[in-house]
Amino acid sequence: MKSTFNLSEFRTVEAEFGETISIVSVDSRVPENPFKATSLKLEEYNERVEFLREHDHIFGMNMAKEKFCK
Repeated sequence: MKSTFNLSEFRTVEAEFGETISIVSVDSRVPENPFKATSLKLEEYNERVEFLREHDHIFGMNMAKEKFCK
């Protein structure tokens, strides 16, 4: 199942739910810098979405990549 929702005024999340969850979040202020994550468990998905919601400033996407994409 796919779902797309606005996380904030500038940020959209597209999620695909199955055995695991994949997400792509795009900030309209910097559309060339999306945050992508695959093979997430529900807790991991929730953690990333909440982080992106809390860090809605323009540097939030890079902060999410630094924190979660190692």
